[in-house]
Amino acid sequence: MQESQQAKPAPLAATPGGAIAIGGESYLIDLKFQGEPNVIAAYLVRGRDGLALIESGPGSTIDALVTGINSAGFEITDLTALYVTHIHLDHAGAAGLLAKMNPRLKVYAHPFGVPHMIDPSKLIASASRIYGDQMQTLWGDWAPIDAERVIPFKDGQQIDLGWRSLSVHFTPGHARHHVAIFEQESGDLYSGDVAGIHIPGAGYICPPTPPPEFDPEAWRASIALMRGLRPARLIPTHFGPVGNPGAQLDHLEEQLARFIAIGEASFNAGEDQETLTRRLHEEVVAQLPGADPELIAQFELATPSYMAAMGLTRYFSKRSEK
Repeated sequence: MQESQQAKPAPLAATPGGAIAIGGESYLIDLKFQGEPNVIAAYLVRGRDGLALIESGPGSTIDALVTGINSAGFEITDLTALYVTHIHLDHAGAAGLLAKMNPRLKVYAHPFGVPHMIDPSKLIASASRIYGDQMQTLWGDWAPIDAERVIPFKDGQQIDLGWRSLSVHFTPGHARHHVAIFEQESGDLYSGDVAGIHIPGAGYICPPTPPPEFDPEAWRASIALMRGLRPARLIPTHFGPVGNPGAQLDHLEEQLARFIAIGEASFNAGEDQETLTRRLHEEVVAQLPGADPELIAQFELATPSYMAAMGLTRYFSKRSEK
């Protein structure tokens, strides 16, 4: 759908328990990550032939997810499919828990992510090295999924839900196992992290650059791909529907270039990780209206400055070795 044809989105209407109707039999569920609103969302997409969930969120928010699904008028057992944009724990950490709660649920992920859904032990071990004693508090429980229930996406795949259809597009850059999911009928693009972090009220898009697979060249190509789809709205996991996607993607590309420039200057100057973390945090704060403490907290939960610094440092370290 072309931007010039898009209608102004209707105001969001919350239902008791946290589900928000976003149009076209779709719902946003605020997972209230670490007690904060507007940080991590999951999305229900209902069709004649199925009820899909896009993103599970982490295990630590499973209760909020169940409550949100119920408040939209559904049960966990009504779900026919879970689509994850990538396997980072804030997007897919609760997938195994949902699979245990719903024996018929099929889980779809990028082919590179599928092995980690079947056996998350390496993913959990890697995250544990980063988060240490905060691992359980942040991400909660997890569970493996039987191999026959985890299905790899294909690039360009068409999914027919009955009176609405989705297409899957591989969009590396933030992570090599990232996909974006486009609904042709509405023009909504469920963008995971590849269209950036959009916290309501901020007017700023932050590019999340975590290790180990941050790839600026691939990310720019993914931005071009998203532009080519000509979406009516971006629907990022962090957080909620965003209009004027062409301008938003332009802004993302500008901010990505700023982060790269800050990271490169810091790396070339031999600065330590703590200094780069501070520089990136200051960059985000400077972009926020009135340096609002709540917005700062929400951005730090959605894309921690220290994780962004780790990803940039890894990228420039690897590049210097070539």
